[in-house]
Amino acid sequence: MLLVAGVLPAHEARAQGWSLDLQTARASFGAPPLNSTSTNAALGLRYSRDRRLVSGALAAPLGSDDLTWGAVTGQDRLALRRGRFEAGLDLSGMAHAQRDPSTEQAGAGLRAEALSVASASIGNLVAELRGGGSWYQGRIGEESWSRNLLLSDLSLTVPVSQRPGRSLHLGSELRHLRGFEVEESYSWLGGSASAGLGRTTGWVSAGRWLDLPGGDEASTTGLGGGVSVAFSARMSASAQLRREAFDPVFLSTDRTSWGVAFSYRLGSPPPPAPSAGVEMRNQSRVTIRVPLSESGAPPSVAGDFSDWQPVPMHRNGSRWEVTLQLSPGLYHYAFRTPDGGWFVPEDVPGRRDDGMGGWVATLVVPEGTR
Repeated sequence: MLLVAGVLPAHEARAQGWSLDLQTARASFGAPPLNSTSTNAALGLRYSRDRRLVSGALAAPLGSDDLTWGAVTGQDRLALRRGRFEAGLDLSGMAHAQRDPSTEQAGAGLRAEALSVASASIGNLVAELRGGGSWYQGRIGEESWSRNLLLSDLSLTVPVSQRPGRSLHLGSELRHLRGFEVEESYSWLGGSASAGLGRTTGWVSAGRWLDLPGGDEASTTGLGGGVSVAFSARMSASAQLRREAFDPVFLSTDRTSWGVAFSYRLGSPPPPAPSAGVEMRNQSRVTIRVPLSESGAPPSVAGDFSDWQPVPMHRNGSRWEVTLQLSPGLYHYAFRTPDGGWFVPEDVPGRRDDGMGGWVATLVVPEGTR
C-alpha cells in the first residue's frame, strides 16, 4: 500500500481523494471461532468520493497471541436522482483473511451485497428503502460454510439543527434478514445521533434484535459511540468504542472493541460545492442551493427564468437545492419561504439590493455552456 501511495501521481490523489489510515484497535469476542481477544496496529489505504468507497488494510499483531489479518472492501451507489426522489442500486463487497498463531489456524471469507434502493426527501426528512440479497462464504482451518440471506431495511434521517459550525442529526433504522435456503428470520431496530461543533464531530448508536432465536440479553443489544477531530483539510483523528451484537451474516457472537485512528489525505481535497448560490453543471444545467439553516421547511426559488413563479426546492444532504435547465443569459432570482417571505443569504454571490427594500441575486449562464 505504501508503494501504491508513493507512485500515485499527485494530480490523481487530488482528483480521487486517496487517504492513508493508521489505526490501533482491540477486539474481544464472546465465543469466538479463533482468538478471544486481539490487539492490532493496522495500516490502510482508502479512496472515498461521493458514495464510492474502496479501502484496503493490513493489521500486524501487537502480542504473540494476537491475530494477523488483512481486508479489502468496496461499495458504490448507482442511482438516478430526479428532484426529491432517488432510485438505483447499492453494491458492496468485502474479502478478508486472518491467521491465529495460538491455534495455527488460518481463515478467509468473501462477502457480496446487491440492494435496490429508493429514497425521497419529505420536508427535512429523508426516507430510504432498500432490498436485495447478501452472500457470504467463510473458512477457518478445514471448516467452511456459506450464508445466503435476503435483506431489507428502512432508514429515516432528519436534521434537528443545522447552523454554520453546529449541527445535530437523528436517524433510525429497521432491518430484516431471512434465510434464502434455510428457515431463519432476524429483525433489528436501531437509532443514531450525530452532532458537529466546529471541527469536532461525535456520534452514538444503539440497536436491538427483536426476534433473535435463542439469543440472550447480552447478544441481542448493540451500543456504540465515537468522536473525530479534523486538525486540517488533510489530517484528522478519531476514536470509537463499540459493543456489537450477534451478527447473522457472519454468525459471530457479541464483540467489544475500541480503536484510535489517524488519517492523512494524500492530495488536496476537492473544492466543496457551494453551500449557497449557483453551481454550473454540464449541458446548461444549473443547480441553485441554500443551506438548511436558512429555512425550517422546503423553500422555493423564483426568478426571471420562471416569470417569478416559485419553483420548489428539495433537501440534498445539508442543503436545499433545485436543478434547472437554462439558456445562456443574465437572470435575477431570490428564495421564498413556505409562508411567503423572500430572502437571499449574505454569502450568495451576486447578492444586491433590489431597490424595494429587499435583496436579489444575479445568475449568468455563459454562451457555449455544455
